[in-house]
Order: sequence, then C-alpha cells, then structure tokens
Amino acid sequence: MGATTSPGAAAIPSWEATLLRREGSARPKVAGRIQFDAANLAAATQAIEKEIAKRCESEDGWSLGLLKPLTPNAPGTHPYRAVFAVWEAEGDRFQRRDVHEMDVWAPDAGTARRIAHQEIQKVGAYQPAWRIRRVRREA
Repeated sequence: MGATTSPGAAAIPSWEATLLRREGSARPKVAGRIQFDAANLAAATQAIEKEIAKRCESEDGWSLGLLKPLTPNAPGTHPYRAVFAVWEAEGDRFQRRDVHEMDVWAPDAGTARRIAHQEIQKVGAYQPAWRIRRVRREA
C-alpha cells in the first residue's frame, strides 16, 4: 500500500489507519496500524476498505478504527485546535484551568478529537486527568 512520486511532482499525502479486530462478542481491539500514501481522504478510505475486505476473506471481525492524516493539509482534511483542561479543587468547588492546546488535521471534529486524544499522550507533561474541553475548526 505505498506510492512513489516522480521528481518535481507534488508529494502524495501519507495516512495511518488503525485496524481493529473483534473476536467473538468481545469489544474490538487494536490489531495493527498501516501507514500508506493516498492522494486524498476519499482515496485513503477506499484503499483501507480494500485492505479490510481482503483480510475479511480469510477471517471475520476486522474493521477500521482511526484514519489519521500524517501529512498536514492533506486533501479532504482541515485544521482543528483541541484545548485540554484540568479541573482542580478550590475550596468547596472545582475550577477549570486550560493546560494545553494542540493543532491537528482531520476530516471532521469527531476525528480531530480522537486524534488529539491519541496524540496528547505523547506529550511529556501529559497528565491522565487532562480532558478535551473544546475542539474547533481553524480558519
């Protein structure tokens, strides 16, 4: 699932797809990740659906998890900003404090939220109590 580019041609965006596998009635679990090149979101979706269909020929239970662009500004995606906050006790109430902002590229806000949630865990100062307060599409 790769592509090559000729000199002088625009680079083809890279994508990462999370493959899920369900065994029996259990919840699906991450079974692997595939990185590949595709010209746009539609082509990436079509390519990964073919890969899942191929895997389902030999065994059932495969599905697509997160389809994430690895190339900023990939066709079919938009910039989003996720704001993370933590709630801290102050006397007899809790006060919200913003602790981190992250920019991600995604096709929609729901996917942007999932990508940001995954990516924040790679930040050195990350604390499990951080929650996404807002995801907003940037202009």
